[in-house]
Amino acid sequence: MWSTKGLKNDVERLLNEKTTEGYEVVSVAFGVNLWWMPTAFVTVCK
Repeated sequence: MWSTKGLKNDVERLLNEKTTEGYEVVSVAFGVNLWWMPTAFVTVCK
């Protein structure tokens, strides 16, 4: 199962990667799904 800390680290890595590729970060939101697993919703645009 995902941990909140692991998810945060993965999102940070993804955002750094996409930013260097020229994408603009529009929004980042954290939440939980029906099974109370942490989730992240990331919106980027080029």
